[in-house]
Formats: sequence, structure tokens, C-alpha cells
Amino acid sequence: MPEDLKTRAQREMAEQQQALQETGPYMTLGIQLVLTILAFFGIGYWLDHHFKTGSLWTAIFAGFGAFSSLTYFIVTVIRLQKLDDKRALKKESK
Repeated sequence: MPEDLKTRAQREMAEQQQALQETGPYMTLGIQLVLTILAFFGIGYWLDHHFKTGSLWTAIFAGFGAFSSLTYFIVTVIRLQKLDDKRALKKESK
């Protein structure tokens, strides 16, 4: 009986590890999105104060940061989804 509990615990641990490996790449995407926008916003803010241009550079750089980070987000999600689909096809073919 104790061996069954040990085997069950190992199986559950392996399932949890697999779930984390599959979802891990998705977990950092939100943080990357926000940090990219904030970094570009900060650059624009600094340029505005340095050149005393109101909020022109802040708007330009924040917009560029949002566009580039959303583009990266979408491309990464599509790429990861394709990898997941390939893994699922491999698993089904076995």
C-alpha cells in the first residue's frame, strides 16, 4: 500500500512538472509586455524633459513600445501554439 502512495505521488509530481514546462513560456509574456512599454515610455519621458518638448516623445515612444511589445506577444503566442500542436500530433502518432 505505501508503494502505491509513493508511485501516485511521483506520477502527480511528473504531471505537475509537465504542466509547468508547457505553461512556463506563456507566464513571462505579460511581464515582458508591460516592461517593454514602460521602458519605451521612460525613454520618451526622459527625452521630453531633456529637450523640453511637452509630451511629444513620450507619446511616440510609448506608442512604439506598445506596438512592438504587442507584435512580439502575438508572434510568440503563435509560435508556441505551433510547437504545442506539433507535440500533440507526435503524442497522437505514438
